[in-house]
Amino acid sequence: MTRLAGAVIGMAAVALVVAYLAFGWPVLLVGGPLFAGVAITVLALVLTERPRAALRERRAAHTGDSPWKSAVDRGERAGSGLMSGFFEAGPQPGALPEQRPAPAPGARLAGAR
Repeated sequence: MTRLAGAVIGMAAVALVVAYLAFGWPVLLVGGPLFAGVAITVLALVLTERPRAALRERRAAHTGDSPWKSAVDRGERAGSGLMSGFFEAGPQPGALPEQRPAPAPGARLAGAR
């Protein structure tokens, strides 16, 4: 993760330098804050990755199963969840209402003169 973060920050720095050489100092008005934002975001992700990995390992060691497995994979009954029955079709009506044929191409509407 740290190498990837370094690569992202390095590419952003190279892009900023190339833009500065091509367009001059006005690029720094936009590129400087963007580079700072990228650096802060990537730094925050790197710093929070270690605690998240430790939490993930602790949870896996505690339960032995991943919480992301489906109920069928864990051997549970699948019909007891928030979305259970969501994709099931409801009861359908027995008979369709009477269908009327479409009017002929030259027919006038009822009540029209």
